[in-house]
Amino acid sequence: MFDVIAFDADDTLWENQAFYDQNEATFQTVLQGYGVDPDEADRRLYQTELRNMDIYGYGARAHTMSMIETAIELT
Repeated sequence: MFDVIAFDADDTLWENQAFYDQNEATFQTVLQGYGVDPDEADRRLYQTELRNMDIYGYGARAHTMSMIETAIELT
């Protein structure tokens, strides 16, 4: 039925993913100083981001607000 199937990928997001990954690594390191396991910090941040998606959407602001909220909850 179809001659072509095309996928549109967000190149900007892929390029910036390294910055999000670096932020999360720093986040884990900072929280380790408060006795929080890095895997737990990562898991909780992900849960917070999902919970906040309807409020903040997706992007740097949403990521930052979710990191702040998660840090407060974990410490």
